[in-house]
Amino acid sequence: MPRARAGGRHAVLVVAGTRPECIKLVPVIRELGRRHALCGIVLGSGQHPDAVRRTFGEFGIRADHELPPLIGAPNLRTAAWQLVTNLVEAIVEHRPELVLVQGDTLTAYAGARAGMRAGRAVAHVEAGLRTPNVADPFPEEWFRRRIAGHARWHFAPSASAHANLLAEGVPPERIHAVGNTGIDTLRAHLPGDVPHDGSRPAARTTVLVTLHRRENWDGKADIVCDALIALVEARPELRILLPVHPNPRVATRLKRRLGGRPRIALVAPMDYRAFIAAAAAAALVISDSGGIQEEAPHLGAPLLVPRSCTERPEAIGTGFVRLVPVDREAILRTALDVLAAPRAAPLPFDGSAPYGDGSAARRIVDTLEAALVARQAA
Repeated sequence: MPRARAGGRHAVLVVAGTRPECIKLVPVIRELGRRHALCGIVLGSGQHPDAVRRTFGEFGIRADHELPPLIGAPNLRTAAWQLVTNLVEAIVEHRPELVLVQGDTLTAYAGARAGMRAGRAVAHVEAGLRTPNVADPFPEEWFRRRIAGHARWHFAPSASAHANLLAEGVPPERIHAVGNTGIDTLRAHLPGDVPHDGSRPAARTTVLVTLHRRENWDGKADIVCDALIALVEARPELRILLPVHPNPRVATRLKRRLGGRPRIALVAPMDYRAFIAAAAAAALVISDSGGIQEEAPHLGAPLLVPRSCTERPEAIGTGFVRLVPVDREAILRTALDVLAAPRAAPLPFDGSAPYGDGSAARRIVDTLEAALVARQAA
């Protein structure tokens, strides 16, 4: 049976397996640590163990338990089975009262499945993001829809996410509109107000680029590379700064197409603070990542997202984020248009911000604490 840890504190198992999960779970872990009634147990799933260790280390956090590295799995099905098995064993060992997962990764899906299999309630942070097509992006969209079927608490980061969950029949009392914990992390670690000089982005000379998502592997990565080459040829004052994702399927192709080219710098993955500073200072950001869509409006950074769709429509609504087809001419044309436009002032961290005011973690932990304490009293 589930139990509270020593001293009557209710144990919450926080599962992380990728860098973005760590960044968005840091404020939740810290908030759990502030509560006398709760105890957070941080578990590294083994999906990307080096990245998890390094990213948590940037914020002074160390996992309480690390599962064996997930290596050698030939496909997602096998990898998911391995992770679920390992996570169930960890749940049995630590005996938490609930399992908390974040986002739409393999780790989040396996954590939710393992929690259900072990008879624990599941809390899903960043619940309700959806695109119109279950296969796009794959596997993230498939994962997030399956996690919803296992979760007891759905912590929605935005108005559209809340509406999506209601439309799918999730009981309203299980959905909590809290904002996005990634905004908590951003607000806490910005060096100060992002300067706004009203200049055109073209007055700046760096284009920050990241590319890693499965839907942009192989031929689509080549298309983006061709667009970047065309961009620096069209604007000789520009330079590309591209932190290369460690996945060899992406890294090998980027290095082959862009390595050694003038004004294109391929660098190692950047730590969180360095990346945020680079994004705020950039003339333009081009990225297929999800988190930067939430962050860019608060950094005042114009962002192009080379994807067919996004689960973050509020980001598009801010005017800072543009969805662009993975097409050489479309990317080049849109980039040049953005570079010619005035730079808008960053969005403030307030109640009108699409992903919250930076207090999502407090709201999440308030909800869980009230539920666990009430359960104990009953």
